[in-house]
Amino acid sequence: MFSRKIINSFCIAGLAAGLLSSCALFEKEADGEPSHSWKENKNYYGRGNKEATLATVAYSQGNFKEAEEHVINALTNNPRHPQALMVGALVYEQLGRPNRARQYYEDLMLIGGDETTILGSRSGQPQKMSEIAKQRLRLINMNQSEMIIEDKNGMKMFNISGEAAARQGKSALEEALFIREQTRAADNRAVSEADVKAVEVLFSDEEKNAISRFLILKELAENDMITKDEFLNGRMANIGGLLPLTSTPPAYGIGAPVPSPDLILERINALKEAVEARAITPREFSAERNLIIEAVLPPHPRQRLKPKAPSKNILDAAKDIRKLEVIHDLGLITSKEKEKEQKAIEKYLGIAQASSRAPVKPQQRAAAVPAEPKPADIKSETKIIIETPAQPQTAAPAASAEPLQPQLLLPDVSSPFENIDNNK
Repeated sequence: MFSRKIINSFCIAGLAAGLLSSCALFEKEADGEPSHSWKENKNYYGRGNKEATLATVAYSQGNFKEAEEHVINALTNNPRHPQALMVGALVYEQLGRPNRARQYYEDLMLIGGDETTILGSRSGQPQKMSEIAKQRLRLINMNQSEMIIEDKNGMKMFNISGEAAARQGKSALEEALFIREQTRAADNRAVSEADVKAVEVLFSDEEKNAISRFLILKELAENDMITKDEFLNGRMANIGGLLPLTSTPPAYGIGAPVPSPDLILERINALKEAVEARAITPREFSAERNLIIEAVLPPHPRQRLKPKAPSKNILDAAKDIRKLEVIHDLGLITSKEKEKEQKAIEKYLGIAQASSRAPVKPQQRAAAVPAEPKPADIKSETKIIIETPAQPQTAAPAASAEPLQPQLLLPDVSSPFENIDNNK
């Protein structure tokens, strides 16, 4: 009986010792460091600090594989450790695993909090981790979305359909027309959507897309995102899209759907941010920026559209002249370019009307080719030949002493376009 009591006492003592040792083990940090009090270990975010610090050091030294191992260890002990998530996301960006980086950034945005860091900060100053995660997640989304594609002929095209372009909000042309109508409205009358549509209906879908491209190129210049030479090269290589009778036809594909100006500007701004944050190299930034410029208006078209046939009746010619006035009001062509194109429209219209009026009566046609032509008849026949165009009506105007190349037009913008005469 006595021995049984002794055994029970030993069992109870052993159980108590086991519980105490278990509590002591539980009070230790997951990274092996002993804790001084139970109260300190109630802080859940303290677990994994050592591994997160080691991960940060390894990342700063460029040892991304070692940093990944420490991140995994830290997150095993504390899946919500902010520093470990931030370092892990940056590591996976460097290792070319954007989807895993996306997951960590999304976790950081959900956690929120006031923790700050300079890791991944664009300014190099301490910033909230949740804000950094939001910015870098935007860059990942941008890099994973293909804005420019290449067609079977090697042409650089925007990866967008007509329906998608329409869903992106107002097109460049629609916004420009709204501003135009606002400036022309009398007595501060509010401009309605019907006013804009009344002008927009003048143009076909292909013409709208072509005009939008010129407006986008101009906006890029006004925001100092392209140089003076890039603006001029793109404009002059494709000005035939606005001045079809006095210029070389534009690049093939100029009438294809184009994203909204806001989307293109946002893309280039995001590329700038990515360079500043060292998410991409300056060379990568330059390459994609050049692709965007080429997709807007190719400076060296590989393939061009066929020349546009001039209008043959008064109604179509009047419509062409009205289009010309709208394009001029939008600031895309100069007054001299407009005047030259208008003269070409009127010239071809006069030729078409003269050709249609020439063979009026059968007796006149017979008298024009007598067996023995008289001097008066020869003079009359010569007059008809002079009025008839020497080239087909669909061809561009014949070269003359005055060059038909349109005058340069530069947007009224800040650097690098300061002190440049628009009529130069």
